[in-house]
Amino acid sequence: MAENSNSRTAYPDVTKVAAPLLLGPLFNWTLYGVLCVQMYVYSYNFPKDRRSIKFLAYFVFLLDTAQTALTGADIYYWFVEGFGDVERLKRSHFSPIDSPITTTVISFIVQGYFCYRIWLLNKRSLWICLIIAISAVTQVVAAIWLGTTSLIAGKYVVTKAGVYLWSIPSALADILIAVAMTLLLRVASSNFSSFVLIRVVRLTIETNTLTASLAITILVLYAAFPGELYYMYLTKVIGKVLQHALSEPQQSHLLP
Repeated sequence: MAENSNSRTAYPDVTKVAAPLLLGPLFNWTLYGVLCVQMYVYSYNFPKDRRSIKFLAYFVFLLDTAQTALTGADIYYWFVEGFGDVERLKRSHFSPIDSPITTTVISFIVQGYFCYRIWLLNKRSLWICLIIAISAVTQVVAAIWLGTTSLIAGKYVVTKAGVYLWSIPSALADILIAVAMTLLLRVASSNFSSFVLIRVVRLTIETNTLTASLAITILVLYAAFPGELYYMYLTKVIGKVLQHALSEPQQSHLLP
């Protein structure tokens, strides 16, 4: 008992470090189970969907699977192999790869998919597509920079510039996608049944509004709790939320 007490005294903030590292991956695994069911439903009900859409959905699913496996390896490294070694919690291990790098690459792919959809619906929306594309590229470059720096250092190296360039463009891209898709689909409503239109508009608003909210929340947590890892709760799951829109059976074949 004395040894445990001394350990907690020496590391008074161990819970603040361990909780995000454990709870973030657990939430991520839960969403992965949902994603697996959704991919099964998609592949079973729409086997003749366009090859390009199927390839994109399956490729992103494989990336998500790899990301989920990496979070499992991190959990094993920190809490099983390193059980009782508090110093090990400070080491990033594979965490910079699964988040922010892999999750942001997934976001980049899905945002590019929506950008293409917007352009197909209205060729005059090129300027909106350019803003979305620039935002998507900015966030993925910032995420790779943050992740690579931490991976090389072997510990979490987080800078304000990196987090802002990662989260703000991500939120901006998702907000623009939600607004643009909603407006363009309403303009093009004559080409869709009312049920289809409502379904696609609702899916677009729900998914991109949620991911934009997650990006903003990550930024708020980082700014409100400097030096803490609370924002890592959410960084693990953004890719899976966006993957929901890409693999949604109603989405892939209803639009041009």
